[in-house]
Order: sequence, then C-alpha cells, then structure tokens
Amino acid sequence: MQFSSIDLEKALRKEKKRSIKRDLLEEINAQLESDFKEDCLIEERIRTKGNSAVSTFQFGDLENVFYLDQIKSICVKYRLRFLEAAAYKAELPAEAILKVKSLEKKWGVELKNFKIVAPQSLFELEDPDADPLLFAELGNNKYYFIHKWGSDLNGLRALAAFPLRSFMHLFWTLLTLALIFAAVIPTPTLGLKLFVWIHTFIAFCALACIYVFGMRQNFSSESWNSKFM
Repeated sequence: MQFSSIDLEKALRKEKKRSIKRDLLEEINAQLESDFKEDCLIEERIRTKGNSAVSTFQFGDLENVFYLDQIKSICVKYRLRFLEAAAYKAELPAEAILKVKSLEKKWGVELKNFKIVAPQSLFELEDPDADPLLFAELGNNKYYFIHKWGSDLNGLRALAAFPLRSFMHLFWTLLTLALIFAAVIPTPTLGLKLFVWIHTFIAFCALACIYVFGMRQNFSSESWNSKFM
C-alpha cells in the first residue's frame, strides 16, 4: 500500500486558516457575551430607582431635553403617567437599551434615574387601600428623551381624557353636555328648558361621582406622576 506524500507547507497553512477561523469565532462569541452582559447591566440600571440625576451641562443635544412641566402637560392631556422605569411592568425593547448604550458612549457618562411616560396599565401601581417614552433625569426638572416605542396614541384619546384632566374640566364638560341635552329636548317655554338643563346637570354630576369615586378614578392633574392607583 502506498501513501500520498504530504506537503508540510500546505498543511501548515491549512492549520493556520483553521486556527484563524477558530480564534475569530471565539472573539465573536466573547464580544457577543460581553455585549449581552453590558445590555443586562444597562437594563438593570434602567429599572433601578433612587439613582442620582446626570448634570445637564454634559449634554449638547438640547433638542431632546424637556422640562418637567412640558412632560406634565402631555401626561395630563392624554391621561398618562410619568413614573420611574422600575415600575414599568412590560418588557423594555432592545432598541431602548441600545439607545442608552449609544448615548453613554457618545457623551462619556453613565445615565441614571430613568423615567417612562406611558398609560397607567403599563405600570405596576401600588394600591393605597400603553406608547411609552423613556427619559433620563438631568437635574433641575430637566429630562433627556431617549427612546419611544409602541404604536402612536389614538387621536381620540385626548378627547376621551379631557373630562378627567382636572375638576374644572369635568365641571365644564358636564355643564356643556347638560346644555346640549336640554337644547335638543323640545320644551314649550325657556323656563322649562332651563329647568331641564339644571336638573340634567345635577343628574350628570351624580353619575360622574358614581364613576369617579366608584371606579376610583383620579384627575390627571393629580395622578400624572403618582405611583398609586
């Protein structure tokens, strides 16, 4: 039996290629593992409350810096909550974590004290008896907008949330609805129409009280940053 000759140079170069591929795969796996661990640490930091804010002067991107009263205005208008990310019960998207990582590398800082704007249903609220926006606190009532996910809010949400923005919003809504109701009811005299309007308003007020207190609904102006139901 004859065996073919072996070219040691070719064998050596072949081994080198295998070694390079193996080292490259190990390097890629190590990088992926490192990135995964870093992403886990960032998510853990996002969901950790009580961290100090980052100073504003470290950021040059003022376009994404918002004041607390601006955020409050949106929350009250659309009946949303602005709470610590630690209370957010849904899963954070990978894009949000990547945004945080990118910003931290860009600005050379570690972002802290994250908060989220979202509907009440997406938070784990405490009982004393859903288009999220992720922010990082900068201090001095300023917040840096990081990422938005989910679908856009329904255009009718502002209209539906209008009566519960505040007590006066509810008052004027009930008064207007009672006026419309009285206007469409045919009555022979103006005095009778006024009687219908007043008593309809009283009835609407009673129904509103049953809903607000019975369903334990708070006004948005009071609950927009409350962690309670």
